[in-house]
Amino acid sequence: MFVFKSIGLVVFVMILIIGVFDANKMFLLAKKSELLIADTVPFERKVALAPMTILVLGDSTAYGTGSEKSELSTAGRLGALYPDASLKNLAENGLRLKGLLSIISKLPANERYDLVLVQIGANDIIRLTKMNDIRRDGETVFKELSSKTDNLVILHSGDVGDAQFFPLYLSPILSRRSKEVKNIYQLLAQKYKANYVNLIDSPISKKLRSDPEKYYANDQLHLSGGGYGLWFSEIERALRR
Repeated sequence: MFVFKSIGLVVFVMILIIGVFDANKMFLLAKKSELLIADTVPFERKVALAPMTILVLGDSTAYGTGSEKSELSTAGRLGALYPDASLKNLAENGLRLKGLLSIISKLPANERYDLVLVQIGANDIIRLTKMNDIRRDGETVFKELSSKTDNLVILHSGDVGDAQFFPLYLSPILSRRSKEVKNIYQLLAQKYKANYVNLIDSPISKKLRSDPEKYYANDQLHLSGGGYGLWFSEIERALRR
């Protein structure tokens, strides 16, 4: 009995040590995230009487957090693809679906865009937003934005569980949630005739996992410019559909 109690105590202490280590690691990485956010300027471009108008919405991935310069973000690469377009970027760090609805509600009622790119949902996955809430708010996002454009391109993230920011024991939970959100978005995209960018089942997922130092920023959560480049290759494919 004493042996079993001793083993149990050792296991408890080991779990406690691992928990403290992981919490400290995430705290330090979160501090790096704060620095990345402070150093990032989202890509925007105002062109008078532009032949094309683009609206970019979403969270830090649409903001470009982690990219070495704004031109390497997905918004920046979109601007390079359409050099004559006027591009408005209303992305916010930390944004969730519910927060995006607030931004959408403030858009001019009669304003339309030639292209709307939305990157939203990663924070809902990470912060454990209920799937029913994601489904409800996601439906409203798709519905409202489909009335603003004939070319709606939307994504949430790749497999969030792949990010080394999180401890290994959280990865399966985040991976499962990522796939559940993927399923929700796919159904909504079909319903509202939007282009959903499936980053989870794309070959780029393997590339991101194979070289995190190249494709992730130093906080091990946000992408680097190279990582956003991989994402944009899939966005560009969606634009050609």
